[in-house]
Amino acid sequence: MRAITLGTTQLKQILKQPVSWVVLFVMPIALVGFLLYGLEHIIKTESLLPPFDVAIVDDDNTKETKILIQQFQDDDELSELITFRNMDEEKAQSLLEANKIAAILKVPEGFTDGIRYGENKPVTVIGNEQRPFQASLFLEMMKSAADLVSAAQSGVNTIYDYMVEIGYSEDYINRVANETITDFTLFAFGRQNMFEKEKVESLQGVEPLEYYSISGFLFLLLFTGLLTMSLITSSNRQVDERLRTFGVSAGSHVVSTFLTQAVILMMQALIILGSLWILTDLKITGHLGWSTLTTLCAVLIISIWYTFLSNLPLGEGIRFFVAFVFLVIFTTLGSLSLPESYFTGILEWVNLSTLSHWIHSLLVHSFFIENEEILFACLGVLGGMGGIMLFSAFLLRQVKQA
Repeated sequence: MRAITLGTTQLKQILKQPVSWVVLFVMPIALVGFLLYGLEHIIKTESLLPPFDVAIVDDDNTKETKILIQQFQDDDELSELITFRNMDEEKAQSLLEANKIAAILKVPEGFTDGIRYGENKPVTVIGNEQRPFQASLFLEMMKSAADLVSAAQSGVNTIYDYMVEIGYSEDYINRVANETITDFTLFAFGRQNMFEKEKVESLQGVEPLEYYSISGFLFLLLFTGLLTMSLITSSNRQVDERLRTFGVSAGSHVVSTFLTQAVILMMQALIILGSLWILTDLKITGHLGWSTLTTLCAVLIISIWYTFLSNLPLGEGIRFFVAFVFLVIFTTLGSLSLPESYFTGILEWVNLSTLSHWIHSLLVHSFFIENEEILFACLGVLGGMGGIMLFSAFLLRQVKQA
């Protein structure tokens, strides 16, 4: 009973402050705006890499290189990512300096003859330092093709030497050699297979809007919990001595902090979810019952987390700093910004050790994918974490009151 009374008092004090109403009502609308406009490109294209232009400078100017350039420009899959523009070197350099293109592909004079006679005359790729990722991607594509060009040279030479040894006429040998150069060059640069499009479900098999809606929802709950913890700590500091005189137990303190956090976060959760479903095209494609249960679970676990932090034997400023550092870790390494598949090595272990990762997986697999095996695993992990943190909070509170 004392825990409920104390919790009610804390809740009234928090709701008297204007910042509480800003967090509760303004930030959910800001989240929806960010999801609709800040992630517009990702939501529409389902890609983190925007299309870019590459200039082609053909100094060889042969039939084979013209066919090669045309091949690049006509490839439907490749054209979704890269637009090839044929121009002279001077114009290409000016566009590169103006950051209008990601790279220059320069075909040297004698490129075709180099394949015929086994001379090493590779194409040159000049990348744009202002677009390192796009330039590196294109460079790797060209390196792969260059390895095949080397093999093509050996193939042309083998065929040429064989026909000379057999005694074919010079006209026939030249004609076959030219055809072989064309075939091998186009094959080397992957005719119709230069760019294979493959959709990788890195976002746990859901759409970007769905994935980042859950991320934004969790981030706001974590941020609201951080501010609520700070407000509770400030109010508790003023009345701790008086409550200790009246014999309020450590358990009552812990339970009251937990209840205050849970009520604030549940209000926040309802407002955020309502805003998302009213203002966006999101729909629950999983299980409604599981979605309700997991939302409640997320609120309770985050409340327990901040209850644990609020009872650490630290100064108020240091405690807030520690909580903020964890919020940053949850956001960057806890599946809120990037999905689990992007983390390897030690970062994968960090990702799996965060509360946010398990809560995010729990919500995704209840709201949008009904996967009970994953749901039970997440609930088990979170239940264990929550129990440990709540027990630790009780012990820490007893130490503080001793």
